[in-house]
Amino acid sequence: MKKRTLLLLWVAVLSLALFGCTNPADLSTASPTSAPTEQPTVKPTEKPTEKPTEAPTEKPTEAPTEAPTEAPTEKPTEAPTEREYHPTTSVTFTKETYPKVDGATGMYPMSVEIAKAVIGLNDEEAEEYIVHHTTANAYYNLIDKTVDLIFVSEPSDDILSRASAAGVTFEMAGIGRDGFVFVINQDNPVENLTIEQIQKIYSGEITNWKEVGGEDIPILAYQREQNSGSQNLMEKMVMKGIPLMKAPAEFRIDSMAGLIDSIASYENSHSALGYSIYLYAKDQYVKDSIKFLSINGVYPTDDTIADGSYPLSKIVYAVFRNDEPEDSAVRKLIAWLKTDEGQIAVEAGGYVGMK
Repeated sequence: MKKRTLLLLWVAVLSLALFGCTNPADLSTASPTSAPTEQPTVKPTEKPTEKPTEAPTEKPTEAPTEAPTEAPTEKPTEAPTEREYHPTTSVTFTKETYPKVDGATGMYPMSVEIAKAVIGLNDEEAEEYIVHHTTANAYYNLIDKTVDLIFVSEPSDDILSRASAAGVTFEMAGIGRDGFVFVINQDNPVENLTIEQIQKIYSGEITNWKEVGGEDIPILAYQREQNSGSQNLMEKMVMKGIPLMKAPAEFRIDSMAGLIDSIASYENSHSALGYSIYLYAKDQYVKDSIKFLSINGVYPTDDTIADGSYPLSKIVYAVFRNDEPEDSAVRKLIAWLKTDEGQIAVEAGGYVGMK
């Protein structure tokens, strides 16, 4: 019995040492396995399973699919289809409603500028659309009614006779100013001629440059072909009824460019004399080897032509048949050409406006 009591006492002391129980009564109910088995089962399984499955699956699938499909498809389809010109003039035409025009070679740039202004064409389109066939041919086309309106100088007597025979009467509207000029090679020392001297040269009375202040060499006086705009101006503005001498074939040139080339050539450097339209020789067919002469002491410039002090200033005409209806496109265009807007187009074509 003593041994058993001692054994129980030893077990109690050992339990107290192992489990820290202060109440011996608790020793029978406290389970040595309950405290260690409760904590390890909660924390290792909770944190690792929450975040790894969420973040990687959300953002990679959203941004790349939106931007590439939107921006590139918007502007390439719009610009090519919206090519439309908008004239800023108060009067406008289409290619179909614009009068069919023709005219002198020198007036082609002005005709192009007018078409650009009222139809709204660009340079290339207007140059393809407008066609001029020289002064005489333009008049013939107007008489035959293959064109509606021509930009020219006044008609020759031959053209007026042809129109009369066809029962056609012209109406002429002045829309700008130009000059009739005499040109020589730049190596020729002469700077001025009077109208009287020119009349004597072209009638055959003066034949040597020394008679008008130049060198002792013959004058090679070039002319244009019959019924050309330049030849008609020469007869009416300069000769005024005095007969022109008959020029040899090689001195009668069939184009303004050809006449200027003849005067500019090296072979004729001191001897040649010819005539042209101011605008054409100044801006359209420029040769450094020629120069303009003063006439009666006045040199041709935009200002001297505009104020009329240059004695061979002339009017540029828009010519049409007098049977044009009052409300026709031709008369509508002519009325516009006389406005400030129209005069801008005339001046853009190189001519001096009607101030």
